[in-house]
Amino acid sequence: MDVQSTWRELKDCPAAILPIGALEQHGHHLPLGTDTIIAKAIAKRLAEQFPSCYLLPALPFSQSFEHARFPGSVSLRTATLLSVLFDVASSLEYSGIQKLIIVNGHGGNHFLWNFAQEQNVGRPKVFVAPSRKDWDFAYEKANISVNLSQDMHAGEGETSILLYLNERVRREEAVDVPSVPRPLLQVKGIGAYTETGNIGVPSRASMEKGKVLLQALIEHITPSVKEFIYE
Repeated sequence: MDVQSTWRELKDCPAAILPIGALEQHGHHLPLGTDTIIAKAIAKRLAEQFPSCYLLPALPFSQSFEHARFPGSVSLRTATLLSVLFDVASSLEYSGIQKLIIVNGHGGNHFLWNFAQEQNVGRPKVFVAPSRKDWDFAYEKANISVNLSQDMHAGEGETSILLYLNERVRREEAVDVPSVPRPLLQVKGIGAYTETGNIGVPSRASMEKGKVLLQALIEHITPSVKEFIYE
């Protein structure tokens, strides 16, 4: 079910699925909305696994402050995002939908897990996915050549997913940027460690890897989502 459904179809809905993306640079070859595209793709496939759930429209902004020096990147403050999430969760709960599954498309949204912990005091209300373990599992399944830390932004993984989703990828402009230690990433931003904005090896990306990545993510997330919804 989604926003095309009527309210009567949602009367016995056990949970809503909210994709959260970001609007930030993704090197020379991927679009600004890459994280939102990926979050929507994961959320759509989860909704297909759980058709009684309510698939919400994606939130296209989150916390991209580490990309602030690059044109086109937009961030919301933590207080703003928390207010939005509190309002979404309380609106759903008031209408009878007691649980919220957040599909996070941006690795910088660390606050989401703290939000979930706070909401879950008393009873389960919020679940956030994919986790780092979900991504590690998917990277191994897809035979990505480096790990997630080395392929952290607009690299082999994200480029593969966008190729599979048939989104615009400017392969001729992709630049491989080796991963280096980033001890002050939260202080200086990603621009201190890459001139192009990306970190990883997009030249090794493929549609086949993107397909396996998405399938593996859903495979690894689904049991936890099922437990969260029906416990």
